Amino acid sequence: MSAQASTAPRAERPGLDRSLTGIALILVLGAFVALLDTTVIGVAVQALAERFGAGLAEVQWATTAYLLALAAVIPVTGWAAQRFGATRAWTGSLVVLLAGSALCGLSWSLGSLVVFRVVQGLGAGGLFPLSRLIVLEVAGRERMGRMMALMAVPAVAAPVIGPVVGGVLVQELSWRWVFLLNVPVLLAAIVLTLRFVPAAAGSGTGRPDAAGLVAVSGGLPLLLHGLSRLGARAPVVSWAWPLAAGTVLLGGYGLWTARSGRPGLIRLGLFRDRAFAASCALAFLGNFVLFAGAFLVPLFFQQGTGQGALGAGLALAPQGLGMLAAVLVAGRLMDSGPSARSMVLGGLALVSAGTVPFVLAQPNGHRALLAVALFVRGVGLTFAISPTMKTLYHSLPAERVSDATTANAIGQQVGGALGTAVVAVVLQRLLDRGSVAAGFHAAFWVTVVCGGVAFLAALTLPREA
Repeated sequence: MSAQASTAPRAERPGLDRSLTGIALILVLGAFVALLDTTVIGVAVQALAERFGAGLAEVQWATTAYLLALAAVIPVTGWAAQRFGATRAWTGSLVVLLAGSALCGLSWSLGSLVVFRVVQGLGAGGLFPLSRLIVLEVAGRERMGRMMALMAVPAVAAPVIGPVVGGVLVQELSWRWVFLLNVPVLLAAIVLTLRFVPAAAGSGTGRPDAAGLVAVSGGLPLLLHGLSRLGARAPVVSWAWPLAAGTVLLGGYGLWTARSGRPGLIRLGLFRDRAFAASCALAFLGNFVLFAGAFLVPLFFQQGTGQGALGAGLALAPQGLGMLAAVLVAGRLMDSGPSARSMVLGGLALVSAGTVPFVLAQPNGHRALLAVALFVRGVGLTFAISPTMKTLYHSLPAERVSDATTANAIGQQVGGALGTAVVAVVLQRLLDRGSVAAGFHAAFWVTVVCGGVAFLAALTLPREA
């Protein structure tokens, strides 16, 4: 009887066979390219500014447009997966990302690059939620944790590899290769998906919520464009009309769905759940801090210390190494250690500790100290963000997992886009006044303040999660 009791848990937790491991690695390959495109661009900003004769507030749209497109396409992902099947929708997203990457590499102006970055983002936006839906289909909930652990590899590897690869490509070849390198990798991901990932048929029924698509996919970019221009040296009309239009679209749609009782693309009722609402807020704020830093740090070393693109990429690597080191511990702690709330609060404290040295640093400051600070910052970001994937679904029923994933993914991309845009505007304004050190100090202060707001949000997480 004791032998049966001892073997019962193993029967309840089937392992990952070779097929499931292979599927996870294929999904990692596609997601890795999408994540790489969010990190590799940071070291190319200076080269793009010089090539196109543009300011940082303009060049940052090469990053922001990508993230906005990511956020805009996510609401369609759930419908596409239901209509065509998650695997077919995933393959289509890879094809769009491949086309966008090739076009970015052939860009002839900053405007064309921004447009093609939108195409990239439209392809990449569906990959993250679709990969989770494919995992649920092929592995089931009982093996989802281990599959997601394998798929966490790109999230921790991209911040290490992206800036270094980008630095090498920009310095030794051309900024164009930052995008062209994606093409053979994505071709391989498409072929492997068609060959090895099961393609369940879609329902073939249902229509997307057209009003929701227009409101969310149109309102978010307009709202963020207006917010990014707010405070810049630009005519009031350049930020007032998109801010007003975005607010009207999103606010009007929210009121309409609330009064009609229809679920809509984003189920607003989910935010009545405290754990879910707090987790989404932390995902938004965490990505704000993460992407703002990914934009600022390479520029700090390029403009402040005269480093080249490769030097700036290597300078950012300690943050990625800190994230990689922390993720190996965070998974175990989430299962058997302190509460997610405690981990998030501790992580946010480390993020602040790792950012303050940049607030105080001078252009020719101690590089070793800043490298240590970035490592600490990377550890903190992992502990601040990773546990929210556990608390996100803490008290939600299984049938709301897909809706929760969509809403959270939108918040993450919006946070990253807004973080990049805000610090770019702050930095550009002070650089225009001729103060390099003051510009970077003010921009890094923005991330510290955002971390403080995230700390307050983390206090609302349930203690038992």
